[in-house]
Amino acid sequence: MNFEVEIREEAGREPTLYGVMLTEGRAASGGRREVFAPGAVEWPSEGVGILTEHRGDIETRAHVVRDRNGRLTLTGPATENITRAVAEGKRFMSVEFQALKERTTKGGVREILRAFVDAATLTDRPEYDTTAAEVRAQRGDVERKAALWL
Repeated sequence: MNFEVEIREEAGREPTLYGVMLTEGRAASGGRREVFAPGAVEWPSEGVGILTEHRGDIETRAHVVRDRNGRLTLTGPATENITRAVAEGKRFMSVEFQALKERTTKGGVREILRAFVDAATLTDRPEYDTTAAEVRAQRGDVERKAALWL
């Protein structure tokens, strides 16, 4: 299942990043035995930092909303570096977090019960496959896709 991260540019407005940084309750698919429990993720009131590389500088901050299904969606300004990173193939997101409460199940799965997420990184190698990226630019009545749906 894939979810989109996209950048939209509308006439008279700054480009905006839209996306899904994580879906709580969905297990990691990249090799880790890990899952964020529903409602586990907390983030700063000023928004989650968006990075173009792990442990890099914050490009911008994005507003996060938790959907009923556990999907954590974000919106924020899309800088030139963010737009470039997505165009170069970083079409997924990876969260940088501190586990505040966790347990390991008998099956060996790390269940994160409470976590603080300060940043999300655009990446081409996600641990969770519930995100993907796309860049869209809209000028007048014409929409131009600058990257692929994954």
